[in-house]
Parts: sequence; C-alpha cells; structure tokens
Amino acid sequence: MNSGRRVPAKAWRDRSNSIGYLQGGTEAQVAMLRQVLNQLPCAGDEVLAWRTPEGKPVSGRCEDLCRRMLSPLGLAERPGETQWQPSAHARQWLASEDNSFLTAHLHTHVKFFGELLQAIGDQTKHADLLEVATETYGLNWSTLSPVRDRTGWLRSLGMVELWGQRVVRTELGDALLEVLPLCPPETARGEGEDAVELDGSEEALPEFFGDFIQLEQVDLRNRRALIGYIPRGIASDTRDGDSALTVTAALWRLVELLSDGAGLEEFGELCGSEFSISRTSFTSVTHALRHIGLVEQTKFNHFAPSENAHRLVDEGNERLLAAYLHARYLFFGEILLHLGKSATTSALVSVAKEVYGYIQASNGEIRLRLAFLQDAGLVERMDWQRFRVTAAGRSFAKGLTLQLPVEDEPEANDPAEPQDAHSCLLPDGIIDQLRQYGNVGTDSQEFEAAVGRAFAFLGFQAEHLGGSGRSDVLGIAQLATKDRYRVIVDAKSSGNGQVAESSVKFDALRDHKRKHKADHVLVVGPEFAPRLKNWAVEHEVILLHIEDLAVLLTRHSQNPMPLTELRDAFSRVDTFNDDLAERYSALERRSLLMGRIIGLAFQEAVDEDPVDDGYISVENILYALRKEFTPRPSRQEVDELIAFLASPVVTALESVKGRHKLIDSPRNLALRLAGLGGSVSTG
Repeated sequence: MNSGRRVPAKAWRDRSNSIGYLQGGTEAQVAMLRQVLNQLPCAGDEVLAWRTPEGKPVSGRCEDLCRRMLSPLGLAERPGETQWQPSAHARQWLASEDNSFLTAHLHTHVKFFGELLQAIGDQTKHADLLEVATETYGLNWSTLSPVRDRTGWLRSLGMVELWGQRVVRTELGDALLEVLPLCPPETARGEGEDAVELDGSEEALPEFFGDFIQLEQVDLRNRRALIGYIPRGIASDTRDGDSALTVTAALWRLVELLSDGAGLEEFGELCGSEFSISRTSFTSVTHALRHIGLVEQTKFNHFAPSENAHRLVDEGNERLLAAYLHARYLFFGEILLHLGKSATTSALVSVAKEVYGYIQASNGEIRLRLAFLQDAGLVERMDWQRFRVTAAGRSFAKGLTLQLPVEDEPEANDPAEPQDAHSCLLPDGIIDQLRQYGNVGTDSQEFEAAVGRAFAFLGFQAEHLGGSGRSDVLGIAQLATKDRYRVIVDAKSSGNGQVAESSVKFDALRDHKRKHKADHVLVVGPEFAPRLKNWAVEHEVILLHIEDLAVLLTRHSQNPMPLTELRDAFSRVDTFNDDLAERYSALERRSLLMGRIIGLAFQEAVDEDPVDDGYISVENILYALRKEFTPRPSRQEVDELIAFLASPVVTALESVKGRHKLIDSPRNLALRLAGLGGSVSTG
C-alpha cells in the first residue's frame, strides 16, 4: 500500500462493534480469510471449508459466515437475491496480497481498530487497551474478548506482535498508522455536539395539532401500545439497517399506493407487488395504517388516505410525524429523555416497563420507534446495539408534553402491581454486599456471608462455614438422590482488587472438596492473578469474579435457572462463564417469546375485526416474530408456550382449531403468575 495515500474515513457510528473470528487460530486469520474468499461466489446454503495451519479441516455455512462476519466487514456482498460474492475491496486485496490495504479497509469498518494500533505504547497490555476502549472511546465492553479479537487480527496482518504480556507495534504498523484517519475520542463518546437549529417543522406543530398536542397525563397513559407491522421492502426480513426503505419512506410509499382510494383487494395486490408480503402480512399492515390514522375506510372494503396522511408522510415533515406518533403511542417522545447517554434497545424496553408501566414493550416496538426518531434526525445510532439523542432531539423533546414516570403519579401507586409483587426478590442488597466486602481485604467473614447469601439466592441450601480446615461456604442442591450435588465456595477478598497467586491454595481446596464430599469447587473474588486462571483449570476449580456473580444473580432473579442446569455448567470449568451466559440467554429468550405472544394476542383482541373475532393463528404469530428473534422461533417453541398459556392453571388463552384468543388481561395474567410463585414455599 502506498504509505503516502490517506485512507478515506468512515463515521464512527457506521463502523461495526465487532470484527468476527474464523475458527482455526489467532495468527492464521488472514490466511484462512483468503481461503474463504477464494471460494466465493457461492449460494447461502453451501458449505465453505478451510484448513488451519496444522492442516485441520474447518467448515461453516456460507450464509452464516457472509451475513454475520464478512458482510459487516465489507468483504462480501449479495446483490439482490444472487449468490454471495467477494466485494470489490476483497477482490483487490486478493489480487495484491497487500495486508496494509486490508488493515486499512478493516479500520474503516470496525470501531477501535486503527485506534487500538495508536493506543499501543512501550509497556501496553491487553488490559490497558481495554481501559482505553472503555474510558477514552466510550465502548461498552466488560471483557478482554473484543480487544483480543482485534489484536489477533492485527498480529495475523503483521501490524503487531505479542511479547509475553506486551502488545508491540511493528514497523509495518507504524507506517500504516501515519495514513489512517483516526476517530477523535470525543466524537466516539458523542460529546461536544454543537447546538442544532431546528428545521422549522416544530413551528407548525401547534397549528397542525391545535389543542390536541397539549395532552394531559391521563391521555398520555391511555395511548396505544403497539404500532404494528410496517413493511420496508424486499430486505425487510433482515436486521435493522438492511431494509430497502426507511420506515418513514415506507409509510409514504404505502400512502402513495393507495392514491385517492382503492378497494381492499386492489390495495393488497399493490402492496404484495411492491413489498413482497403475503396476504396475512397485508392484513397486519392495514391494521397498523388504520391505527396510526393514515388510512380510513370510506365504504365497505374500500380505503383512502386520511385527511392529513399526505402531509404527515411528505419528505421534510419527519419531525411533524414524530410529534404526531408521540401523541398516539406510548413511550415515543419519552425515549429522547433516556438517550442522554447511549442505550441499547433492551435497556429502553426495561425503562418502558419499569418507569412508565408499558408492560407490552418489546425490542421490535422500541426499534420501530427509534427508526422514526432516526428518520427525523432526533436520534442517531452509535453501533448495531446503542443509540443516543441528538442536539435536535433534546430541543424537540422540550416542546412535547411527556408522560411522567409511574412512581410520580399518585393514582399509579397500586400495591397489587405485578412489579411490586416480586421486587423483594431482586438481589441488589446481596450484590452491594459482595462489592463492599469483596474489595476491602479486611472483612473476610462479611464477604463469606455475602457469598453464602448469593448461593442461597441461586437455590442452594447454603451454609456459611469458615474456620480452619473448612471451606467458607457449602452449597447443597436439595434434589432427588440421583440429582443431588454439592459445591464448596472459597471467598477471597482483596484490598487491591486482585487475588494474589499465594492466596488460592489448590491443595487445601482439594482437601475441602474431599472432606465436604463436594462435586464442584469455586473461588469468588474481585479479580485474579493471571497465572491462577490456568492453574484453576488444571485443578478443576472455577474462578468466579464478583461482577460475574452479580450478573448471574441479576439474570437469575428474572429467569431462574434450574439447579440441574447449573450443575451442568459447573462441570465445564474452562468455559463456565460462556456456558452459563448461553443458558441464561435461552431462558430469557423463552420469557421474551411468551411476552410477545401475549402482546400479539392482546393486539389481536383489541382490534375491532369482525372476521377474526380476536383469534390469531400460530402461523401469524410465527410470522410476526420472525424479525424480532435470532434464530427465528420454531413451531415447537411457540406451541409449547401456547400450551402453557392455555393451560387451566394459567388461563391466558383460549384455543380453537389451531387459533388462539386472549381471554384475560395481561395485568391479571401477571398477577396470576406472581400468585402461583408466591404460593411455593421457599423455606
């Protein structure tokens, strides 16, 4: 690569948060990437194969590799519905074999890639680079994995070397750094935004809405919960950002297709041709358009745009549309208040439920709101997970009447609210004690007791033992004889934040395990000396960080894991944290699926549709969920949850010939499930 030619810069928010990894070895990434790219073009269902430096065969499905890794890195593309093929930049690299060119290309597509190269000093370790990523560039990373992924690629590219624990930049890396346009840290953190002049559409709000925009709190609480399904083109089945149209442009196109009015069949054919949607999806689209207020029925099976439809969806009126949607839908403008610091969709879902009582909030509904706000320039996307408010968004929010948090409304203090019924189970107190006593070094007994309470919360019969010749905590899984097992836990506090090598005595732990007839051994502490991690694996001991235990407790409070599954995770010493995270993700997915099924059934129930009479089929549920979950829910998953909801104990759904109808309010269902939990003795 010509060292004098500068590489075009790409906006930080448009870069990927992850770089991906090809199985087969850290320093062989480039060689294996070349093997993969040389097999393109190929169809998505074909298998790509490559070999590691040791000659071991590895393979992966083309669709998975290209969509999840190569496409975000700008190395593979699929025009239309054709085969996956190398991008122009990938072909240029394959022809030139210039690793500096590939490094520069990856830098333009991946956050903290060239910036990591610059952050390397004389005595830089991976932990130092993680600190720069989080503290200087504002990346929401909690482990070394994303740093190691990047240094692995840079080592493979010849830009850095690993000298013991030190990361060292090579001469090739030095030369490339001179031409890479690096992102200023304040830009990455979203700081230093200048005040933005509003575009004038805000001045039209009072004239357009009249008194309607001056909403009372009771009006705000009674806004609709679900916007519904809005098709966005032939690629709208893919993740946000890959769709053919923005959501606002899609609404404009739908209104234009209706023209001055059309019959239901004609409109359906036009939508099917334009957006490649099925008849079932078209029904969902018409419901959404009618609820938004863009379409109205003028006579039997005949629809036309509403009086203000064209003005609302016209280009340049995106903020007018945003204000209009805020007046009709829960947790719309309120989102802007909670994006002062970047936040994920999932975090906003939690805010919607916990702060505003919007119990039907889902990732899909929040993403749809964010899409409208992005189109209006009120929110910007930092990466594929996080969003933040713009200066224009902050100014815009000041002109809206926003819903107050439920705790600020006297009439909302209902002691029977489901959130209050289980709030006492939240492990915040235990987590606070773990953090307080685990980082002191002088409060060993208090820390041991906190660890004991943590394992009791996980479902064990936990005893705080302590003393000479005994483990600190003994946890017993009180199950059937063949399933019963024991764990011992050694609690190690440290005043400097790291447990020293000499503090963990593996011979003593082995004796404690034998004495207490334990099946598994854990050591809990703030952080551990590097060599302890390898020694722990050799002695089949799990090292559990306080912060990892805190995450475990929080996730367990919301989606408790059975003790039998915890036992399976304990048996995987070297991959314990990853295995546990995967298991909790599966539990959380099931809960989210159930919540969305209830939400869809509720939406169908409140829609005034004399044909369906409140019923929804499994096929429609699967279709509605297909974009919200990865991988897509299977028929078996949905059937199992529907059977549970339709059981006589839960009585949430009524099932007739494969169609299902909500027969109670979501609030009563939440109370019933909480009541069932409360009836179980935990003593």
